Amino acid sequence: MKRRLAFALLLPLVGLMLSIAAREAGLSGASEWRIPIAGFDPRDPIRGRFIQFRYDWRVVGDPAVCKGAACGLCLSEEAGEIAATIAAPGTACPAYIDVNGSNIKQFRAATQPPEFSSRIFVSETSAPKLEDMLRREPMVVVARLTRQGRLVNDRLEPAN
Repeated sequence: MKRRLAFALLLPLVGLMLSIAAREAGLSGASEWRIPIAGFDPRDPIRGRFIQFRYDWRVVGDPAVCKGAACGLCLSEEAGEIAATIAAPGTACPAYIDVNGSNIKQFRAATQPPEFSSRIFVSETSAPKLEDMLRREPMVVVARLTRQGRLVNDRLEPAN
């Protein structure tokens, strides 16, 4: 009976450790991108704080490619500016983002190119400082792009 109890208590811990190890292994080979952001909106102070923002990159390509549920972007850096080229899902490019797999939301005005937004969780202690910095100076999100095309927001930093 004691062995069963010990096994039952250790099983969730082992599962958690395996989950953390799998996530870290997936991010170990990820490339790091510093992407300018704009238009933040702090939300949900009861369950923590998420800062919602819009990626401030130049969007190029045919927006009709992103009409369905699947959408992809190819990131590139040109003269210090990040460009996101709209691409069909599974397109081969050096820095491919699976928009849906990365929890990136897209919205589009009728005559404008699409815009892409995301959010990042910040702790209660750092949220007021970050909100103040977002109001006063340009910021970037430091994100990791995995080989599978998942863009993972890591932290916010001043653009300079």
